[in-house]
Amino acid sequence: MSCFYRNLKSFCSRPEMSLGVFVFLIAGIFSSLFFSGCGSKEERAMEQALFSARVETDAESGQSVIVLQRGGDHPCEAKIAPHSGANLFSLVYDTQQLLYGPPSLDKLPGFRYGTPVLYPAPNRVAKGVFTFEGRTFDFGINDKDRFLHGLVHSVPWQYEIPEADQSGARVLTYLDFSPGSELYQKFGFNHRLSLAFALDKEGIHFEYKVQNRDSLTLPYGFALHPYFNFLGAREEAYLCVPAKAHMEAVDLMPTGRLEELEGSPYDLRQPTQVAGLVLDEVYYGMTPEKSAFIEYRQAGIKVELAASPEFTHMVVYAQPQNPFFCVENQTCSTDAHNLYARGLVEETHLLFAPPGGVGTGWIRYKISPLE
Repeated sequence: MSCFYRNLKSFCSRPEMSLGVFVFLIAGIFSSLFFSGCGSKEERAMEQALFSARVETDAESGQSVIVLQRGGDHPCEAKIAPHSGANLFSLVYDTQQLLYGPPSLDKLPGFRYGTPVLYPAPNRVAKGVFTFEGRTFDFGINDKDRFLHGLVHSVPWQYEIPEADQSGARVLTYLDFSPGSELYQKFGFNHRLSLAFALDKEGIHFEYKVQNRDSLTLPYGFALHPYFNFLGAREEAYLCVPAKAHMEAVDLMPTGRLEELEGSPYDLRQPTQVAGLVLDEVYYGMTPEKSAFIEYRQAGIKVELAASPEFTHMVVYAQPQNPFFCVENQTCSTDAHNLYARGLVEETHLLFAPPGGVGTGWIRYKISPLE
């Protein structure tokens, strides 16, 4: 500071410096120092306070809960249970709970609440069995004569310390399929599945990564299975799914045949009342340019389900007896491994992580006031 004053004194002692110029200069300097200095500190403090991240312990179940929060005009809070399948079981926006959650966290493991992660085979696998490159994989039976919803929705995931800064709050969760583990016995590829959650100014962002540590090509599909609440009257929830086609199914299992949407009961390309839907269907041809979205017209909230190009399929589950409905971004069709084995490559969009390679993609739930 003393150096500042010496330089200022030297500058002001110049012959050409008039009293008016001197006064104007001094006022400008101190005004700039005061307002920019105080303003930047306040702004930084507000930005830091806008987002927070922490780990809590649920008193009833003893489970760890990761809490990501955003303050401001439209506050948002996300809660993730890493030891129950890295399930995003609570998502509150402007005091509105968007997700249908469990009565207690000890009821969360499974695929009935929150946002179960579906991997490596989203939705159903016929007979619970498929074959790839001469190897047969048997997941067992947990739904009639088939296997439902993958291997990872109920097992404990690991997680890194959550963090927050002025751009958002985030946490990384991960799960290893290591030789000798129960997961490896079911799906025998040495690899890591990770899922990063990031709460930011637009909503919540998910990024999955499949890191193949094996010498064999790994075939997989990934999906999120959110259970959305109605937020008021059922008639005030509208859904739009701008897909290219519907997948024909027999007993909820896709045949691989793609059907036109025009004139069909499955056409959701325009906002449609969820209350009138009776669906458990697979849609094909989703693109990043046209995202599915939900309009809660009574609550005044819009949820856009944007995704990267990997997510070509979507499942819609809506039944009149349920207090929820599901809109599921998927990288592939239901029973993708078996349909792929029949030569239906484009229709299934089964993904592959090469030996030593990585597969990745993202989903974003963009939440905003409904205009």
